[in-house]
Amino acid sequence: MVSRMRPRTPGPTMLFAGDTGDVASIRSRLADCAPNATGIVLIEAVNAMQIAPIEAPAGIAVHWVFREHRSGTVVPRGEALVTAVDAWLDEWMRPEGGTEIAIWLGARSTPIVGAYANALERELAAIR
Repeated sequence: MVSRMRPRTPGPTMLFAGDTGDVASIRSRLADCAPNATGIVLIEAVNAMQIAPIEAPAGIAVHWVFREHRSGTVVPRGEALVTAVDAWLDEWMRPEGGTEIAIWLGARSTPIVGAYANALERELAAIR
């Protein structure tokens, strides 16, 4: 007897991004995700000492991006997050329009992230 597994129905693609001040909001959003959701969580922290455990559906990866580099230099708040979000969107959404992605972007009180969020909203409005 041959048993065949049914293919998994693809779920929504998610992008949650913020800083350590957004961890509670990100956890709440992850708890509301469909079990078959896919995507990524990007959280900016100064360094690895700020990492906190975060549970996510199996298809959603959690990545921490650090402001502090091995050289000891620290980039401005929001810069590492914007760089990571933009790189992920380049891979998954641009230039062909790619997959429809639900995006939640925190850390908007940071000028770098606030300006990026406004530019991203204009970009998304132009391709819809």
